[in-house]
Amino acid sequence: MGRIEKTKRLDEFLRRQPPKNPSLHKSSSEHNEKVSLFNWTGHPFVDAGLVALLLLSKKHSPEELTGEDIEKAIEFASMLYARKEWSSGYIHAMILPNSGILMANPSMSKKRTPEAIVQNLRELLQEPEDPSAPICEICGRRHSRSKPVYRSDFPLVGTGGVPNYFPLAKDGLNVCSHCLFLVQFLPLVAYKVGGRVLVMHTYPYELMLELHGEAINDVRKSFLASNARDFKRPENFLFRLLGELTRKTERNDLWGRASITLYHFVNNNQGQDLQIIHVPMPVLRFTAHASREDPKGWKRIVAMGWRKRPSEEEFEKYERSYTNEVYAKLLAEESILPYFIDIKNRRANAKWSLLSFYCSEVLGLDKEALEFIRDVGDRIVETLEKLPDNQLSRRVRELERTEKLYQFEAFFVNLEKLRQRLGIEKPLMTFDEFATVLTSYGEDLNVSWRTVKHLLLFRVYERLHDRLMKASEEEEEVEENEEVGIFGMGVEE
Repeated sequence: MGRIEKTKRLDEFLRRQPPKNPSLHKSSSEHNEKVSLFNWTGHPFVDAGLVALLLLSKKHSPEELTGEDIEKAIEFASMLYARKEWSSGYIHAMILPNSGILMANPSMSKKRTPEAIVQNLRELLQEPEDPSAPICEICGRRHSRSKPVYRSDFPLVGTGGVPNYFPLAKDGLNVCSHCLFLVQFLPLVAYKVGGRVLVMHTYPYELMLELHGEAINDVRKSFLASNARDFKRPENFLFRLLGELTRKTERNDLWGRASITLYHFVNNNQGQDLQIIHVPMPVLRFTAHASREDPKGWKRIVAMGWRKRPSEEEFEKYERSYTNEVYAKLLAEESILPYFIDIKNRRANAKWSLLSFYCSEVLGLDKEALEFIRDVGDRIVETLEKLPDNQLSRRVRELERTEKLYQFEAFFVNLEKLRQRLGIEKPLMTFDEFATVLTSYGEDLNVSWRTVKHLLLFRVYERLHDRLMKASEEEEEVEENEEVGIFGMGVEE
C-alpha cells in the first residue's frame, strides 16, 4: 500500500478554528488570542487521551499543544496501533472491540497500516460540525457527530442493538469528533492490571499527568502497553504510586485538594464491566503524609493487612498479588486503627505523630482529646513500669484481651487499686476523666471505647516494648519447661 498523502496539516486546521472563549487564552504580555483545540472535560476516558497527548509532547496544559505536537502523537500512536500486539491483543480485546477508526477489527488486518490509521485519526479531528446536531454531552463545547458512536469507538457506551441504553433512545452517544479523537489515545496511558484496563482520573489534572507518566515511559521503552509492574490489584498499584510520588515531589499543596477515582474496566465482545474505586480525600492526605513522615512505619501497617505477614523480601510480591485489608478499609472509610499496633509482638508499628495525624485527619478525633488519651496512656505506663516483668506482662494482657465494655472498665478499676498498693499518691483518673474515656468518643459506645483501647495499647507498646518482649520470652520458656516436666513424669510412671 502506497503512502497516504497529507491533505491538510494540523497546524493549518488549528489556525482556521474559531475561538470558543478568547479571554481564556490571552497572554499577560500580548493581546494575541491563542486557540486551545482541547480542554479538560471531567470525563475519565477523554481526559486520559488528553493526558497522552500532553505526556508525549512533554507539555503541561492543553493550551501549550501545537499542531506539530498533535501530528507527532498521531503518527506515534498509529505506528503502535498497526501492530498485532496492540490491535488484537489489547485494543480489540480490552478497550475498543472492532474499532473501525483504529482498524482493530480482525477483518481489517490486511489493510491495517500506520498510514491508514493516521488518515482515520486526521479525518476524525478535521470532521466538520453539523450545527443542527445536539451539543456534545462530554465537553459541551462542540456539536456532536452525526454518525452513531458505539462501544467500538468509545468504551462502555453500548451498541446499536440496545437503543434504550442511550439518552432519549438515540442511536449512539452524543459526542463530538474532538472528544472521540482524544479517546483514541487512551490505550497509550492506560495500565493493564489484573486482566483489565486501569485509568486514574484526578483533580488537579497535573496529578493525572504524574500518575500516568509511567505508562507512557513503558510504551516508549518496550513499544507495548504498560503492565503496571505486574500488579494484579488496582488499589495496591495506586497506593504504591502515591507513596513514590509523595517522596519525589514533597508538595503538601498537591494533596490538600486532591481527588482520585480509579476506573478498572474491560470492554470487549464477550462483555463489558466497570469497577469504580473512589479514594476519599482524607485518605489521600493521610497516605501522602505517611509516605513522607514515617515510610517504615507505614510499610509495617500495610504488612498487617495480609493474613500471613510477609518478610521484607516478600513484601513486594504480596503487594503485587494479594488484596490488602488496610487498603480495603481505607477505601471503604473504615478504621485501620488496630493495624497501628502489633499485639503479637507487642509493638507500635509507627510513630505517634503518624497515629495522631490519622486520628485527626481521617477519624476526625479532636487533637485535645487525642492528647488527653495520650496522657492517660502515660499514667498507665507510670503504674505498670513499677511492676516486675512477669506482672507487667499479665497486666498488659488484661488490656489486650478486653472484648466488652465492662472488662475495659474493670481494667481501670484494678489499675487504680494497684496504684494505691504501690503507694502512688496521684489517682489514675478523676471521675470526669474516667467517664470521658468510656463514653465521650463517638456515637457508638463499642466503637468509641475500642478506639481508646487501641490508642492506649499503642502508647504502652511504644514506651514499654523492650520490657514486654523480654517478659513474653520468659513466659514462653516457663510454659515450655512446664510441658516438658509433665511429659517426663508420665514417662517415668
